[in-house]
Amino acid sequence: MAEILVNMRYDGPERTIAERAYRLLREDIISGALAPGLKLKIEMLRTRYGLGAAPIREALARLSSDHLVKLEGQRGCEVVPMSVGDARDIGNMRKLLEVEALRISIDNGDDEWENGLAAAFHRLERLERTIDQGIDDLAAWETLNHQFHKALVAACDSAWLLRMRQLMFDQHERYRRLSRVKTVATRDISLEHRALFEAALDRDVEKAVTVMETHIGRTTDAVVHTFARHDLAEEALRHKEA
Repeated sequence: MAEILVNMRYDGPERTIAERAYRLLREDIISGALAPGLKLKIEMLRTRYGLGAAPIREALARLSSDHLVKLEGQRGCEVVPMSVGDARDIGNMRKLLEVEALRISIDNGDDEWENGLAAAFHRLERLERTIDQGIDDLAAWETLNHQFHKALVAACDSAWLLRMRQLMFDQHERYRRLSRVKTVATRDISLEHRALFEAALDRDVEKAVTVMETHIGRTTDAVVHTFARHDLAEEALRHKEA
């Protein structure tokens, strides 16, 4: 099921080896299997994925345009680092764009929009109501989460707003994954999504906006807290070694 959902996330099955390389690399970067800051050597990636150098280079170039890989000329490339500043900046930009698209979508939404939103919500809720809120298959969860949030803003009639909103949604994914792992025992994500769904269906724009802002803000807060704890742990280790 997870493989089918990942394919749905990118609009259909893989058509080329380069597309497969891109999907494999992207999933490993988003999940943290290829850690932030890791140097990416072509030979290492060939061995890891069993693919040729040409499709891997094409995938790396595409991931560079996605701002997930940093190309360094003759020195090769690396996974783009993650940071508190980046988490806050991306979270704030996503919040601004998501909220504006949501306002317009609720105002414009018709019966078709409501039906699409209800279908996307119920698919997501089924997964989130499993043990550990679907955290055992984060790729599948992310696909359904993407579909739900896309359905919320589907009636927005500004093409450029939707493009920019999608860009920030995609950039936010690494931080969403980290937040989900760190808050699974303390945050009921399904209740947050239900509150969003119900406010949108009730055409209560201000309530939907407030819920959305809180929803995105909690993700940012969880990531910032995780980084802060990591920094404190490293500092304690340095003092101990000294």
